Amino acid sequence: MPKSEVDANEIPVIDISDPSLQVSQQVLHAASTHGFLFIKNDGVTIPPKDINDMFMLAKDFFDSPREQKSEFAIHSAKAGGKNRGWVTMQGESLDPDGQKQGDPKEAFNIAPPQPTLQPLPSPLSASAPLISRFQTACHTLCTRTLTLLNTALQIPDPAYFSARHDQSLGPSGTIFRLLYYPQTAAPASHDSIRAGAHSDYGSITLLFRLPGQPGLEIRTADGSWVSVPVNPTPSTLTEPPILVNIGDLLSFWTNGMLKSTVHRVAFNDGEERYSMAYFCHPLDKARLETVPGPVIEAFGDKGKEELRMQRKRLGLEEDGAKREVLTAKQHLDRRLKVTYGLED
Repeated sequence: MPKSEVDANEIPVIDISDPSLQVSQQVLHAASTHGFLFIKNDGVTIPPKDINDMFMLAKDFFDSPREQKSEFAIHSAKAGGKNRGWVTMQGESLDPDGQKQGDPKEAFNIAPPQPTLQPLPSPLSASAPLISRFQTACHTLCTRTLTLLNTALQIPDPAYFSARHDQSLGPSGTIFRLLYYPQTAAPASHDSIRAGAHSDYGSITLLFRLPGQPGLEIRTADGSWVSVPVNPTPSTLTEPPILVNIGDLLSFWTNGMLKSTVHRVAFNDGEERYSMAYFCHPLDKARLETVPGPVIEAFGDKGKEELRMQRKRLGLEEDGAKREVLTAKQHLDRRLKVTYGLED
């Protein structure tokens, strides 16, 4: 059981409004050490009002009648296709090997507007402009973060990552999730959790949380769990910073140098909890090959254990001479199949 909180100095809060070489190195250090970093919200890229309005909208939606939500059940035609729509309580299992039942939470998955949003139930449909604007701002922040990593990794092509996340060039698995964890009684077992232990499936994730609603925990190198504060420095930050974590694909691309850290959501006091996550994925066709450049070459095979765990989650063979190179879509399909029991 965890129950220490991550020291505020361990996961840094980084101001990326001035994307200097020094800032890019700070981002790389956090991504390769913790797999997590806080980004100071400059109030321009993602206005605090939009974040607050999105949380209010999420609450209105999850408070709506079950019948209204179920019409847009995940993977249904009415919801717009695979991995879109409403996830009922215990409708997914992020850690099927470690859980006896699904996660006690609800969710709603929204794909990027291409060029318009997928079909949405009320009250989400009435706020389509806000949702589209929020997603666009999130993707802009993801691109800025990926570009900083591109610089720090000394990849010869300065647009290597950004080009592979250009949504105008084709489909991707990018998904924006609204999440709701209802108030519950204290679980009988201390091992009970709200979202099972998992790593994220894409490139990077932006996580938005509300003050006073903790629960996120990350697994450390020694296997223990520690909680991540919503605002690590409330005395100096009036707005909670945006939490960023590295996903599986950046780990593949960097030969295990960047850490796709396993995390979960614990019950804590059982109070209700809302969060929002923007899961940034590359284009479906992007291949998960090691990126070129001197930094990754110098890193060598130090990340082989990180990659071994990634490949184990996907059921891939470990024969180094015959390792299968997946596309981003193939990787996502394998992860979703385990989470939801989907067919290929």
